[in-house]
Amino acid sequence: MDFKVFDVYNIRARLSVYIIVIAPMVLTLYILYEPIRSLSFSAIFVAILSAFSNYLFALQRYWQKNRDYKKNVETFLYLEDERLFPCTKQRYYHKLSKIDSNFDIFNTPSNDEDFKNACSSAIQWLINNTRNNKLVQEENMLFGFYKNLLCFKYLGVIVSILSLLVLIVSVPKFSTFFQSKTNISLFTMDIFFVIFWIIGVTEKILSILTEKYAQALFGALDSQIN
Repeated sequence: MDFKVFDVYNIRARLSVYIIVIAPMVLTLYILYEPIRSLSFSAIFVAILSAFSNYLFALQRYWQKNRDYKKNVETFLYLEDERLFPCTKQRYYHKLSKIDSNFDIFNTPSNDEDFKNACSSAIQWLINNTRNNKLVQEENMLFGFYKNLLCFKYLGVIVSILSLLVLIVSVPKFSTFFQSKTNISLFTMDIFFVIFWIIGVTEKILSILTEKYAQALFGALDSQIN
């Protein structure tokens, strides 16, 4: 029996994000409280997290309901967009027009809404027909990972700060806090996570990954359509 809880995409683009979100709290509790380190408790804890991840999947969809990330990719095909060389864009228009009669509009590109809707449809076609392309898969997982990371940015900051508070509260006398190497290590780790979420997770980085994903999709178009 082939038993899979998560496929590769879910592991790399979703589960790994949730692990990063809860990592400071889990590590802080694991090091501070010895009972948590037992094998039985760890097994139960992992099982609960695995089940709870389904709720996080749903929460992520809810938070992203007003974000059309596919639109970030389709704008590369807009006539007024200048991120692609004109000759390259014309080549893609020509290839897309050969896919289906509904894409004939790519023979006469414009800035109107019908053309932009066609761009959206074309990107969806590419997504549906490049699932076995290794480069597209890789860029898609990286793009998916980072947009999910950005979605949970504020939650990540909150969890990291709460972890820091748990650490501080666990010390009877704050004056002795920095006398413990363990406290110093955990304090440094929690501060690192706060800085990571604030500085390391940004819209600018997502825009770069969006561009790489779009390039991979269009590269697949070159190889699929004659």
